[in-house]
Amino acid sequence: MAEKGEKTVKRVCVTGAAGYIGSWLVKNLLERGYTVNATLRDPGDERKSGSLLDLAGAEDRLKLFQADLLKEGSFDSAVEGCEGVFHVAGPMGVRASSEDYIVPAVNGVLNVMKACTRAKSVRRVVFTSSVCAICPLNDKGELVYSCIDESCWSPLNFLKSQSNALSWYMTAKTLAEQEAFNYGAENNLEVITVQSAFVIGPWITATHELTSVQVISALIGDNDIFYEVLKYMQFTLGSIPIVHIEDVSNAHIFLMEHPSAQGRHICSVDSATIKSLKDLLSKQLKISLKLYEEDSINRYVPFSSKKLLDMGFSYKYSLEHTFEEGIECCKKNKILN
Repeated sequence: MAEKGEKTVKRVCVTGAAGYIGSWLVKNLLERGYTVNATLRDPGDERKSGSLLDLAGAEDRLKLFQADLLKEGSFDSAVEGCEGVFHVAGPMGVRASSEDYIVPAVNGVLNVMKACTRAKSVRRVVFTSSVCAICPLNDKGELVYSCIDESCWSPLNFLKSQSNALSWYMTAKTLAEQEAFNYGAENNLEVITVQSAFVIGPWITATHELTSVQVISALIGDNDIFYEVLKYMQFTLGSIPIVHIEDVSNAHIFLMEHPSAQGRHICSVDSATIKSLKDLLSKQLKISLKLYEEDSINRYVPFSSKKLLDMGFSYKYSLEHTFEEGIECCKKNKILN
């Protein structure tokens, strides 16, 4: 990337630009003076592209590209001439089978990385991984860590024995991240990963299929499917890590710009349990949320952001403020009364 104080225009690519994190990344990059090549599956879908094209700076410094994770070569045009690439795109949501997660996640990483190699201009790739690729359990499902840091990897043999949607997603994120590091090492491409926590806060896209909405709706009892996801996450990860959307976006840019950044970086302002999150929401919404026996599970393993903080990054939003912002955006969009 350009050195601090250098006046050359910086061009980067953001994959999955219409998504929750991707759209915020585009917004913040434009605000910082970057020129952005943004990929979408369908740039012609105004419901998704419109919010990006309306951003400040978009008219002069944003260009949209069509790209498909499963199609090799489809990222070439978007990556050409870029100094850095933010690979955010990936399969999301509750899906029917392991292939729905693993194939696009792993093949997508390879297709983006190959495009970076062909472009020759790319110096660094920041890949959006997930806390789901980090786990305090071993392959037997036994708890072996009391605090989670970047040295932990999700145990693939254990996850493959679980056969549920979240275990498949965790497997896909783990395999995709390992593929990214392996390809980078073999092709002299600098790869940085962000282990993003559950993202809460306002959104700028038209879609409401976001963790911000899913987590809040699950906790208040309006999303049974995602409530089961939260329970499984609390069981496998030991806690539910949370981060504000603006903070995780800022962390991506921080890691792209930091000259000595390398490897993995947990991005989580705090870790909580289902019970503590329900207590927080009860207080903020001024309502009583029903507690179940499994909400009071004894296991609690925190996530550590020490590596990121020691590099000089700071979180703007506390856990409480993060949920306040998420609630306000849900109310504004009439998702909460």
